[in-house]
Amino acid sequence: MNYRLTQIWPQKSYTADFTENIDIDVADPISQLVIELGVVNVGSVAPTAHAIACLTKVEIVDGSDVLYSLSGYQAEAVDVYHNKVLRSNYNPYLDGMEVQRFIGINFGRKLWDPLLAFQPSEFKNPQLKLTLDINAGGNAPVTNKLRVWAAMFDEKAVSPVGFLMHKEIKSYSMGSASHEYTDLPKDFPYRKLFLRAQSAGTEPGQLIDKLKLYEEEGKRIIIDTEIPDMVLRTITNNPMLTEILYGHVGTTSTNGFCTPTTRVVGTCKRWALTAGAGEIAFYDGDGGRFKVIAATLASNMQAMVSGWLPHATYEVPFGDQDDPDDWFDVTKLNSLKADVLSLSGGSGVGCQIFLQQLRKY
Repeated sequence: MNYRLTQIWPQKSYTADFTENIDIDVADPISQLVIELGVVNVGSVAPTAHAIACLTKVEIVDGSDVLYSLSGYQAEAVDVYHNKVLRSNYNPYLDGMEVQRFIGINFGRKLWDPLLAFQPSEFKNPQLKLTLDINAGGNAPVTNKLRVWAAMFDEKAVSPVGFLMHKEIKSYSMGSASHEYTDLPKDFPYRKLFLRAQSAGTEPGQLIDKLKLYEEEGKRIIIDTEIPDMVLRTITNNPMLTEILYGHVGTTSTNGFCTPTTRVVGTCKRWALTAGAGEIAFYDGDGGRFKVIAATLASNMQAMVSGWLPHATYEVPFGDQDDPDDWFDVTKLNSLKADVLSLSGGSGVGCQIFLQQLRKY
């Protein structure tokens, strides 16, 4: 057998905010880690945020060396772009039911990439750290669950030269129609840069105006584009995301939350054993928050929601994504800066810049 999927952390329940430290003490190279987050809902209240909000931080560390560090929102968005599809999640935002989100940490260009994989023996004490805020999302949950699998090489002998490293570089609060300049790291080549600004109920393109990336104080401009243009490129290169959701809807407007955040469309019907009065209207979806309302009868509902931009995250790929030699080698530069220009609607909204880099052994 060339490959195997092994559970490295059995399912565990948490009833208070917690950071779990999981030793990565396997010998074989790892192509991918898969995290299962369970969020158990309480009551028929409207959700306060997407369930992924409960996973506030995903990290891989080796002592003080940080190899991966993203929020749950960021990690899921990166995973969606990597695989160009949502994983098989289950989203019942209903009393007593458990929302299940599956998030992959991808170390290679694809699953079972023989060239790029995480080799634990290259590090002294690698650990996966998962931080929970148990009621940050979902319907007033009092319990979260975690489980982790590793997709490892088994009898197939591989000699990976490195792995894909992911890190947040900067997080800041945007001003109104203002520039934010960021000195970017030049330690490892870039495969992708990500830019995320999310405000529930607001289309992401109303928050950020332009992204500019330039070398040597402007001697060479790598990117200089308006965000709507980036949206069009994202839609061209990535398929529409479709998500199935369940929830409770009343005769007053109720919020729901979804992964796509722009050009969102949805259909919604009662989830019940009998037919009857209770037409449900679906509206909005900008920023990952939609609204539903029942005409005459409160009931459980099922919805199919589609759109683009997972968790309001823009992807900026560099070069041929299958050819590491064609990625953006920043190690020879003296200076690399990003200039993010916000719109007036972006005032006070958080913005994050994060990277996918090639780290060699």
